[in-house]
Amino acid sequence: METMQAMRERRSVRHYTSKAVEPEKLNAVLESVRLVPSRHNDQNIRCIVVRDPAVKKAIHEQANTQPMVEEADTLLAFVATDALDFVMPCGQYGYTADMYLALGYAILAAADQGLDSCIVCAFEETAVKKILNVPCECRIPCMAVIGYGDDPSPRKVKKELDQLISYEAF
Repeated sequence: METMQAMRERRSVRHYTSKAVEPEKLNAVLESVRLVPSRHNDQNIRCIVVRDPAVKKAIHEQANTQPMVEEADTLLAFVATDALDFVMPCGQYGYTADMYLALGYAILAAADQGLDSCIVCAFEETAVKKILNVPCECRIPCMAVIGYGDDPSPRKVKKELDQLISYEAF
């Protein structure tokens, strides 16, 4: 699949079948995470792959009742490992940009592999860090599930380009 096609076709899927993600497809998604750009090429990322049903259940309990956390075959937790105090000149923490780039690459790679995905941002970070044995000095700003969707709902309508883009000023 071409990148633009993956962007046009991917959608947030909130219900999944029990079908396992094939190792080669998961590896393609993980390779996309390895290739993601990061500020200053810090590569301050660890991606934790969670497939154990008991661990997913424990995380689901900390994820504000989002059933896809437990239903999907695979949960990816994006962990910022260092340079957490670096603030970019725009006032934002640099690690958040790195983690969300990694998440974006992963969900597009998943679409390219014929997999469905959903971003998970509503969760209790401290509890999830404890479940995954993530050191307290690291951060988990986002997670994503990937798998085979069981959700026939259509992709949500996106705004037209002229509603999102302006040139030279707001």
